Amino acid sequence: MTKDRWTIFAPLRGLAGGDPTPGSVTRDVSAGVIASLVVLAHCLSLSALIFSGDLASGLPFALWGFLAASVVVTIIAGFATSLPPMLCGPRNPVVAVMAVLATTISAAAFAKGASPSVAVQHVLVALALSTTVAGAFIWMLGVFRLGQAVRFVPFPVIGGFLAASGLLLILGGLQVGMGIRFSQGGLAPLLADSAPLKLIATFAIAACLVILRRWPSGLPAALVAAVVVLHAGLWLFGGASADWFLPSTGSAQGWSPLASVAGIDWMILAAASVEIASIVGVSTVALLLDVSSLEVQRRGHADMDSEFRTIGAANVTVAAIGGLPTGCSLNPSRLIDATGGASRLAGFSGALFLAALLMSGLDATLIVPRPVLGGLLIFLGIGVLQEALRVPGRRSRPEIALTLAIMMAIVAFGYLPGVLLGFVGACLLFAVRYSRIDVVRRHVTRADFAAPVERRPDLARLLSEQGGRIHIFWLSGYLFFGSCNGLFESIRSAAAPRGLFGRRWVILDCSGVTGIDASAVLSLQKLANWAAASDVALVLASASADLRDELTAAGLIGARRAAVSFATRNDALEWCENELVSSAGGAAAARLDFAQWLGREMGADAAGILIDRYLERRTLEAGDVICALGAPADTIELVAQGSVAVIVRGLANAPIRVRRMTVGTVVGEMGFFRKQPRAASVVAEEAAVVYVLSRAAYDRLMAVDAPTGTAFLQFVIRALADRVDGSNREIAALL
Repeated sequence: MTKDRWTIFAPLRGLAGGDPTPGSVTRDVSAGVIASLVVLAHCLSLSALIFSGDLASGLPFALWGFLAASVVVTIIAGFATSLPPMLCGPRNPVVAVMAVLATTISAAAFAKGASPSVAVQHVLVALALSTTVAGAFIWMLGVFRLGQAVRFVPFPVIGGFLAASGLLLILGGLQVGMGIRFSQGGLAPLLADSAPLKLIATFAIAACLVILRRWPSGLPAALVAAVVVLHAGLWLFGGASADWFLPSTGSAQGWSPLASVAGIDWMILAAASVEIASIVGVSTVALLLDVSSLEVQRRGHADMDSEFRTIGAANVTVAAIGGLPTGCSLNPSRLIDATGGASRLAGFSGALFLAALLMSGLDATLIVPRPVLGGLLIFLGIGVLQEALRVPGRRSRPEIALTLAIMMAIVAFGYLPGVLLGFVGACLLFAVRYSRIDVVRRHVTRADFAAPVERRPDLARLLSEQGGRIHIFWLSGYLFFGSCNGLFESIRSAAAPRGLFGRRWVILDCSGVTGIDASAVLSLQKLANWAAASDVALVLASASADLRDELTAAGLIGARRAAVSFATRNDALEWCENELVSSAGGAAAARLDFAQWLGREMGADAAGILIDRYLERRTLEAGDVICALGAPADTIELVAQGSVAVIVRGLANAPIRVRRMTVGTVVGEMGFFRKQPRAASVVAEEAAVVYVLSRAAYDRLMAVDAPTGTAFLQFVIRALADRVDGSNREIAALL
């Protein structure tokens, strides 16, 4: 039989992801039906967890709510999901919170003298309200494209939520499996009648499910086998005993939330607002984790905003017919993959099978014994606990300890205290860890890192020798109390006198600082006070406008001038160098005239000959161009007064000053000796005097007066060697 003859499957092309074949349709349908059996077991177990004991009469309504929601949400989400096939159902962590909500509301209702039926009515309306609010919240996250933002919730908080939910599921599984409530009678019910046997059976079934968890396709078979074995055992050893099954309340029963609000005491529901809000939060987190896990499982990428919009809207829709919170069900969806399902048709087939069971009126409470339901709950709780304590990558002990602390706080005191503890603990843990990250990205001194200023050789040597008095700190990250305290200690230790006495300078390059808080400002004020008392000049550079405003308001910069501020690190370093030269006696040496300086470098006789016979004196005004980029390099300039700037062109042809040449420096020698066009422009920054050696004068010098020419070349070579040495030290300091 050829593929073309199966035209009956043509309408299934969209659902099957292409042209279907009999084999692919059969695999999808069978996979969906098998996975739906697990959803059915989940719905029955979780309904029994919420409605047990005095609330048992509400089980049919909860079963209806879970099954109806699973059908409707699967169909709605199945068309829009970015991770098909998907089967939806109740989420285990959410149901754990729903059980807490049911306990809280029923206790309040009974305290006011309400009957069990009235208490059940209050619980059902509260669950419907929770479904509506959770769906609307999740939908809004998707509409405003905030689905990804949920990923930024600290994981210890999420882990604590999940761990508490897992523990509550395990405890609930014991109660459902044994048919007792731990709050009634202490430990006595554990030893009464057949309770020990039910406990053993519950644990045995849970253990089997845990063993089979690596093979999802084996879960439905294990559940069916457990039901058969227990029925056979009960028949062989005295017939079916009613206490091994849930109280029969009939098949799933539909109900209308709007018709049930009459007679509701809204104060009881208002008192449970924390639990309702917890359902909203846990529903959001559970949806995020399930979709993220399915992404990893199927090696795909989910549109989180689309998933949130679709599932949120579906929950709001289904709440009107008594549906309960439902979303992407991870294990059944994975089971579809394990049993060969590959298209949206698998999810729809599972939903239709659940709808058929829902309409059939089957009373599952007479078929599935308590230990099977309890064992399934324990298995689900163990899975949630493992998910809470297992994260990709290494987990630190503090994170695990915080997760467990949140779990215990939630179980002991409720979800609100647990959430508060979680966020406070996560913030403190982050602060402690972030404070260990050194905000000092790099620290060097002027001895190894100079400003882009060319100085006379004797002044350059002075700066090199005394440069340990100027410290440069590159800062990065967010400044707060933890990081700034470490910064203060680093600066105090680095700037301590070590053979170099006198005034010191500390430059803080803030170009990498992203922000600052009030505690950091106080720490910087403490630093400024220490600097003032220790003869240390505090210099700030490259601070953003916001940071400057904060520091100005704190009085660190501005009128009080507790610290000096510059636009760039180079400006700050140049200012510190000038201050150091002045304090070290270099200012007097700087007043040497050109002839005296050149005589020191070349010898008095050679310098006199060079000045009188070969150099041309040129007076410049600020802005005068000495040489232009790309022009022939036919001259060497010696700066006698003022300063000149070396300028290159950057992006959009913008001028960039790369170096400043001061008195007693040589300009243009590289292009001159290489006979290459000028690589940069040289412009007078202020009124200046330069002495120019032309190529013709140089040729004449070398031909007529070789000793003077040799002295000049040695002078130029020393200047170049000093530059290379300085560049090497800077490179080494920055590595």
